[in-house]
Amino acid sequence: MKNMKKMKLYAVISPLCILFAQSALTVQAQKIDDSQLRLAGGKILIDSVLTQKKSDSLKVAFRLHLDSLQLKSEQQLVFTPLIAGEDTIALNPIIINGKNQNIRYLRKSSKLKNSQAVVVRRRNDTEQQVLFSQTLPYRKWMKAFNLSMTEDLCGCGNLMDQDTTLMANIQPTPRICRDHYVKPKAEAIKVRAEKGEAYLSFKLNKSDILADFRENATELRKITSTIDLVKNDKDVSITNIDIHGYASPDGPYDNNVRLANNRAAALRNYVCNLYTIDKKLFTYHATPEDWEGFKKKVEASSLADKSAILAVANSSLAPDAKDQKIKKLYPASYRYIMSEIYPRLRHSDYTVTYTVRPFDIEEAKVILKTKPQQLSLQEMYLVAQTYEPGSPEFNEVFDIAVRLFPDDETANLNAACTDLQKGDLVTAEKHLAKAGNSKEAERIRKIYGEMKAEQ
Repeated sequence: MKNMKKMKLYAVISPLCILFAQSALTVQAQKIDDSQLRLAGGKILIDSVLTQKKSDSLKVAFRLHLDSLQLKSEQQLVFTPLIAGEDTIALNPIIINGKNQNIRYLRKSSKLKNSQAVVVRRRNDTEQQVLFSQTLPYRKWMKAFNLSMTEDLCGCGNLMDQDTTLMANIQPTPRICRDHYVKPKAEAIKVRAEKGEAYLSFKLNKSDILADFRENATELRKITSTIDLVKNDKDVSITNIDIHGYASPDGPYDNNVRLANNRAAALRNYVCNLYTIDKKLFTYHATPEDWEGFKKKVEASSLADKSAILAVANSSLAPDAKDQKIKKLYPASYRYIMSEIYPRLRHSDYTVTYTVRPFDIEEAKVILKTKPQQLSLQEMYLVAQTYEPGSPEFNEVFDIAVRLFPDDETANLNAACTDLQKGDLVTAEKHLAKAGNSKEAERIRKIYGEMKAEQ
């Protein structure tokens, strides 16, 4: 083979954003920088290359300038435009003939298989143009394709012996661009909290904190480690350290009230004495019997009497009466409750609340990687603006934002934009369900609907 498919790359287009005002199914004509597109060894200039895609059709058009082409009388040039993506379609060929070749061609034209060819007789030393325009049915794979031109300069018709000039690389027009993302409102004071549960052991009917009793040392370390983590962070200020004590439903209710309050107060005082933090920042409260926790754990269990036990727990009976009824009616399940559920309801929840100082963009970039929970949605948004829309870094910011603020409408809206940009319609639908009803949200829902209709 003489010229094994030579490829000449002249122009590549990749439109960044299509205005929302345009229909998702009608894309404006895409004009290509074609000042250097040439065929036939540079003798033919191509310009005015464009594609126009509509819902059911694709139009391809361009113009050939033959002014510099000198063609012998017996010579013939054949140019075939190609659309190549997941599939390949050859468009109508352009045939340029010399004088005698054109006469022979016209005599045989009735026998030619391809009657759609654009046929031109070259008149040397004159200005001459060929206008090409063809509309064909649109197919889904045409969202991305190469538009190229093959040159048959020998008349042999073998594609492998033809030069190929790439005229344009068409990429899917992004429905989502930077302008679709919504800037979140500023967070006047960034209030954050670190939370946890500690399971302390107490001697029977006692409230003293014994650090060396059973696993108490490990449980107390959970609380102090959380406080230390916040206390040692120069970017935050502690505003409250709260202890919430819970007791299990077994035993007399009045006694549980006393134990829950006394044990929560004892833990508050124990922790308070470990630090030089203002004592006023330490608070406590108690829930005598954790029936809500009880119901959650029973619901999650495989107890045979689960439904009946939950009915008792949800009844209007007094706390002690509930416990006694479950014990009497469901003794086997009650033994499991005593050994596996009630012990897990004797816990102390701790919450360390703090405020975080504002960060500039460069600081926020670092914090995003280490402690993203300290950033506001607006700070994360501003970080994202320093990246190219659609880039991994850009997308990651909005993924983190919605993970940290799962119920925030703006976070969900921006996450939906990122999902649509990636073509993830399933996740986009979930985020749009929590994105509110603002005009911006409705705009993105419309784009989502158009993209789904194209599937």
